[in-house]
Amino acid sequence: MRRANGTGTVVKLSGRRRCPYEARTAATIDEWGYPRYDVVGRFATRTDALQALALYNNDPYSIADRTLTFSQVYDRWFASKYGGDKQRFAKATICTTQNAYKWASALHNRVFSELRTTDLQNALDNIELGYNSLRQVRTLLTQMYKYALEYELASKNYAQFVTIKQPDDTESGVPFTKEEIALLWANVDTPSEHQAIITALLILIYSGWRITEFTTMPVADIDLTEWTMTGGIKTAAGKNRVVPIHSGIQYLVQRMCGATHGDYLLTAAGGKPINTSVFRKAMQPALKHCGITSVHTPHDCRHTFVSLLDSAGANQVCIQRLAGHASKGVTQKVYTHKDLDELREAVELIQIAR
Repeated sequence: MRRANGTGTVVKLSGRRRCPYEARTAATIDEWGYPRYDVVGRFATRTDALQALALYNNDPYSIADRTLTFSQVYDRWFASKYGGDKQRFAKATICTTQNAYKWASALHNRVFSELRTTDLQNALDNIELGYNSLRQVRTLLTQMYKYALEYELASKNYAQFVTIKQPDDTESGVPFTKEEIALLWANVDTPSEHQAIITALLILIYSGWRITEFTTMPVADIDLTEWTMTGGIKTAAGKNRVVPIHSGIQYLVQRMCGATHGDYLLTAAGGKPINTSVFRKAMQPALKHCGITSVHTPHDCRHTFVSLLDSAGANQVCIQRLAGHASKGVTQKVYTHKDLDELREAVELIQIAR
């Protein structure tokens, strides 16, 4: 049956092909008098090709954009979100986004418009990381698809159907015991291949930073005169918070600042901050080196910090501000000298038994 003028055509290609039916847009005549058209796609049956052509005619889109790879769409989205006023975003936030993209490497060379829920789910399932890292990848997919729908780079938001099959371990955790903390202290000043990780663990235990906050914190945001660390991600209450450095770990922080070869306390190749997955892998051998047999995660350091503050009788408002927890009673975002003094007093309530 002849199709109506201007609605395109379906052509069966020669040879043995898995998808021999090619849906083409309506042809136009170029300056040389030759017909020019765009290919909507190739399909296994004529019916599939006709349906695709009908969908295109109902809502025409850029054919060229539908051939973009996942990486190309990511580049456009990244430039759209971060390319303008980067000052609105913390460095840790940008780093988290870049890590999520790297972890989704299985999708990088795939044509974005051809991806379906199964493709996204399989990619997420094959990433051997914890729940929080997988959540970052899913967040990236969600934001990319929102952008893709806005600019007609995709026809449907398949990211909304993706689920994380690992248990949520972001808020659970087992604090370090006093005996385990003592074992860390017993080994922190002894030179070894694990010394940097042991040092970092003790700093985390007495400061409460999330691992991503700590690894992406620029050395420039660590004040060795006022003895404070400034950073934070995730929530409005957690961003740009100031944590006084406990007097017991000041020499550890100073040692790490002096030993780094880049802009961060722990750096990878090229001076970039160490990947959190690399830190996690290095953490377990470091614990065994100290004689700690229990399994711990970097997030356990944060739980330990809050637990130590609570046991020492610190004010709950101070605990919330130090940990970056949202609270109706904590609305002030500017840190005055009085605020810092109160936070420092709370931190110093923790007794370090070496």
